[in-house]
Amino acid sequence: TSAGTTVTVTALPATPTISAGGPLSFCTGGSVVLTSSSASGNLWSTGATTQSITVSTSGTYTVAVTSGGCTSANSAGTTVTVTALPATPTISAGGPLSFCTGGSVTLTSSSASGNLWSTGATTQSITVSTSGTYTVSVTSGGCTSATSAGTTVTVTPLPATPTISAGGPTTFCAGGSVVLTSSSASGNLWSTGATTQSITVSTSGTFTVIVDNGTCTSALSSPTTVTVNPIPSAPTVTASSPTIFCAGDEVTLTSSSASGNLWSTGETTQSITVSASGTYTVIEDNGTCVSASSAGTVVTVNPLPTVAFGPLADMCDYNPMLTLTQGSPAGGTYSGTGVTSGQFDPSVPGLGTTTLIYTFIDGNGCMGSATSDILIDDCLSISETEASIIQLFPNPSTGVFTVDAGSAIIEHIVIYDNAGRLVEDLGNMQVSILTIDLSKHSRGMYTLSVKTNHGTDRLPFVLDK
Repeated sequence: TSAGTTVTVTALPATPTISAGGPLSFCTGGSVVLTSSSASGNLWSTGATTQSITVSTSGTYTVAVTSGGCTSANSAGTTVTVTALPATPTISAGGPLSFCTGGSVTLTSSSASGNLWSTGATTQSITVSTSGTYTVSVTSGGCTSATSAGTTVTVTPLPATPTISAGGPTTFCAGGSVVLTSSSASGNLWSTGATTQSITVSTSGTFTVIVDNGTCTSALSSPTTVTVNPIPSAPTVTASSPTIFCAGDEVTLTSSSASGNLWSTGETTQSITVSASGTYTVIEDNGTCVSASSAGTVVTVNPLPTVAFGPLADMCDYNPMLTLTQGSPAGGTYSGTGVTSGQFDPSVPGLGTTTLIYTFIDGNGCMGSATSDILIDDCLSISETEASIIQLFPNPSTGVFTVDAGSAIIEHIVIYDNAGRLVEDLGNMQVSILTIDLSKHSRGMYTLSVKTNHGTDRLPFVLDK
């Protein structure tokens, strides 16, 4: 028997197992750690000899273990599935990416589905009205694409909404105006088309303004309403009778306006009665606006003529008719008991005092009158000799006169001026001669009426000083 040959058979290392550190299916960009159950001697199907390998591509991975020169059987294959990511989407804008507050733009993903926007929206399109950078990614088959390039939207704030201030009342009468001013010093655009900070308004309407800073336009201001009230028509004036008349008459002036009248006299009735010369006007005040003044109505009141009559000397009832010429101005008419065609018959009125009237109408048709009394005496006790002995001297005088009635007794003396007005009553007396001082009276012609126990005589005299 030959020498023995020893054969040594070494057992194979145990077949290793693979454990995965995560899911075996994932998206491109992901990975999973595969770990052998053997701490050493590993040989992966990738050629790696570490206990663990990191896998990021699809494939079936195995590992064997070598120990003591022997290699174990390969482990069961571990299959890793890597799903490709969806294409990175792009964003298109439906309008300008820069706009003013209140505007918007629509952003649209190139992917019809699976979108996830940075706003959280999942639609294909989103509408954006605020500043920011917007992105989108796409999820498909459980994988999400890379994020799109950012699309930046810029929203510029609007200018502050302007306010309008009025430089006066916004309700006024036609012909007036008000200045409206914007709170913005520049960039104004008014509803009238004006671009100044202030506008002057003289018509009714509602006025607004916006501010345009060259990029954005503000909201519209609150409206300011201006009300322009019409002015009433100037009234007309009608007169009830001619506006030229004599003193003592009157005329009624009437406005065409039934109410709201204010006359130049201060009266507020529709009609006024006028008795003085002047130009009269009226306006209408309707409580809001005042009309223009009416055309002036000229009223002319002509004065009555100044008429004087007398004095008339006393007459005897048997005296012949007296032609009356004592009235002035000349050209008037005489009337009274005993007067016919300008002559006075003393026998008609009888004894006593009779009043005669002188009436004069001037070129304006205005009438004035004056009266004068005449004493009618029976004169039975007066002889021509006695009547002629009453003397007044000196005449003219500077003031001091002597009255000498001769054998008659002076009972009463009265002095009249040239217009027949009573100047002085010297009172009752019982003398036949006296001296009187008339220097206190004005220079002029006078009449001395002397009543004696034989009758009354009238003596004209001149006071010359």
